[in-house]
Amino acid sequence: MMNTPSKPHFYQADVMHSLSVVHFGSKEYQPHLINPIKNDNWFKPKGGLWTSPINSNWGWKDWCEREDFRDCNEANSFKLKFKSDAKIMLIDSLKDLLNLPKYIIDYGNNYKKGYLDFELLVTICDAIWLTEKGQKETHLSYPNSLYRWDCESVLILKPECCYEVR
Repeated sequence: MMNTPSKPHFYQADVMHSLSVVHFGSKEYQPHLINPIKNDNWFKPKGGLWTSPINSNWGWKDWCEREDFRDCNEANSFKLKFKSDAKIMLIDSLKDLLNLPKYIIDYGNNYKKGYLDFELLVTICDAIWLTEKGQKETHLSYPNSLYRWDCESVLILKPECCYEVR
């Protein structure tokens, strides 16, 4: 059973130039190493590149510091900007999440679970931006959630939509 997006929310192109993101764990952007997006019957897909907006109030670095998860060293990071024609889908509310395509897994015994269809999303957008507000509204929401998206994030689905800045 498939649900198609009724009204996806895209980031406004006229302010695209202001969005810069950071990825921790590597010193340089190597798009050829990014695995293609695949559904994983989970809240996150396999593949893509996880980043956070540089000016985020609650990004990956903040979450790692609070959870004592890993050191987000600036020397082991790179920054990206998006090309002017990049299509960035925005999740700024539960409503935005509910409007995205999902697929349903029937586990039997009247238990079904819906997951975001990332393989379909990659055909209509280049990246997904979960804002701080969107993260708060969707972290444990029902019937769908973005559990495990622990901070403001920009998931890059198509590596060619952005470029490294120094």
